[in-house]
Amino acid sequence: MTRHDRLQAFVPLPVSTWVRQRAADQGESVSIFIRDLIVAAWQCENEAKDRPAGLDPARQAIFISVALDALLASHADASLRDRTHEAYRRRLERLGLPVNSNMGGHSHEA
Repeated sequence: MTRHDRLQAFVPLPVSTWVRQRAADQGESVSIFIRDLIVAAWQCENEAKDRPAGLDPARQAIFISVALDALLASHADASLRDRTHEAYRRRLERLGLPVNSNMGGHSHEA
């Protein structure tokens, strides 16, 4: 059986409100909710240490977005990149995710 150790932390009121609400939404105790967050962060950090940098999902996502943006920018159809950025913006809006006001076809950043 795994031995558990008790931790105590003080957090800002907005954070504690968020934690309590999320725990209630999931039908869990605050303790279990916080434990799961901490264990997930610990596992993520330890998995990252054991994997070569080239297999890091965050690095891969950045490489893929930069490479795709470069391909779109050099495509024979000059409007393809702008259309792709607009489709991306619409998808974010449909999913209720924040849309960066600088995002779109005028930026060369992915």
